[in-house]
Amino acid sequence: MQSYTIFAYHLCTYTWALAYAAIIYRGFKDKSYGMPIVALTLNLAWELVFALLIPPYGSADATLIPHGGLKAQMIFLVWATLDVVILYTYFKYGYKYFAEKYNVSRRAWVAFTIAMLIFSFFIMYNGGNFLRQFTLYFNNDQIEAAKVIAFIQNALMSISFIAMYYMRGNTEGQSFTIAWAKWIGSSMTGGIIYTITHADDGAFVITFIAAIFVADVYYMFLMYRALKRQGINPWTRF
Repeated sequence: MQSYTIFAYHLCTYTWALAYAAIIYRGFKDKSYGMPIVALTLNLAWELVFALLIPPYGSADATLIPHGGLKAQMIFLVWATLDVVILYTYFKYGYKYFAEKYNVSRRAWVAFTIAMLIFSFFIMYNGGNFLRQFTLYFNNDQIEAAKVIAFIQNALMSISFIAMYYMRGNTEGQSFTIAWAKWIGSSMTGGIIYTITHADDGAFVITFIAAIFVADVYYMFLMYRALKRQGINPWTRF
């Protein structure tokens, strides 16, 4: 079994390097970028965190071959270097797609990308520390696990509302009431309680709560501004 595991890891290493190289080649060749930005930020954050901040020394996999931890660390750094080049193609060629599809300004596009990089970093760093104390943290309580799932799902929801607004370019089906009610109902209520009760060991989940807060505040701003431009009172539109 050990030989199969080692072979699989080697295959994983080289095929991902090949995929990254192909993405880089096509990016420059086609004057485009070849990896979705959410995937790219999560990939890059994973590689940097587990290469530099939570290195693979002492893990079960690291003992399979001599100096396994060091070799894994070097592989992660090679992947990260390739991802940085992909990120360069994204910044060089990517704005046109967002401007065409979402009608977003270059400043907002850059801010969104930086926010995704920061969010991804905290997910990976806090997630690694969080998941290795899994049993102790939940204490076999399914509701505690459900809370974590809910906050992750809410973060994706809050980001999706922003994407929906930019994709449509209008306020159809949306309102400032929806925005502020969602903000209060998630990060400002359950989020605050969770942050207070898990201040010492909840950094991973608090990362998602913070993302919910920021995304919902920004969505409220978008809704308020858009409705005012339409001559509609944001506070009376239900």
